[in-house]
Amino acid sequence: MAVHRRRWGEAMRVLKPTAHWTETVYRDNALLLFDVEGALFQNPELTRLEIEGVRRLAERLGARVDCPVIDIACGPGRHSIHLAHAGHRVTGIDFSMGFLSIAAASARAAPRRPAFVCGDMRELLFADGSFGTALLLGNSFGYFSDEDNLRSLCEIHRVLRPGGFFCIEITNKEAYLGSMAAFEREQVRGRYFDRLECEWRKSWSESTKRVTTWERHTQATTGRILYEGEYDVRLYGRAEILDLLGLVGFSRLETLAHAPDRATLGDGLGETWGALGELLFIGGTR
Repeated sequence: MAVHRRRWGEAMRVLKPTAHWTETVYRDNALLLFDVEGALFQNPELTRLEIEGVRRLAERLGARVDCPVIDIACGPGRHSIHLAHAGHRVTGIDFSMGFLSIAAASARAAPRRPAFVCGDMRELLFADGSFGTALLLGNSFGYFSDEDNLRSLCEIHRVLRPGGFFCIEITNKEAYLGSMAAFEREQVRGRYFDRLECEWRKSWSESTKRVTTWERHTQATTGRILYEGEYDVRLYGRAEILDLLGLVGFSRLETLAHAPDRATLGDGLGETWGALGELLFIGGTR
């Protein structure tokens, strides 16, 4: 019997579901990712450009960035904090406690601090119609299966009040694929891990519409590999995302393409630059 129990235990370990890559990257390695993507997460000029894109899109729709605002997948809180400094009442939600701890520390100087909540965009723990504005910025869409991506949009639609404004910012698939590099390497100096040697390999699958990225980040002074892994992200074209938003129930849909100048954004963007080559904002109302 003891042998059977041991084998059953081994079988259960084999059958245990593998964690989704967002857990190993964002939950378990948030501080490392903050350093690796420092040119993105610690870039006030980029944040300003993105919020400007949100406001321009709202104007096109005859809408406003009304309070309260929910900043979904807020990460280290850069958009939430920017909006709070502008006087908005903001709730930032992310499922990475590491990112939320950075956000809370960064928000201490804000005259009106955002509220930060740990949660999943696929199941927003708020009542129907709780918010006047919902934002999903920083290319934070497409991480899950097509079904769960759609579920996230349904949840966003649900927590918006009637007439509320929604804006999503994604990588423009067509522009990105035209500039995607198969391999990139860069040295990054971070806040938490000092100097890092970073490598990325990328491939595109036309059948799944996903970019698969392998990356490795090594501490330059010790040679210690801090993270090595692979993940994939679903890319949506302009027509696809408009169709999805219409299916969910958003109306008066508008798009805005915004191409930041690399000189304005600065150096050290690494593999992030491809995703920033052309920002695509899509907005609508509930």
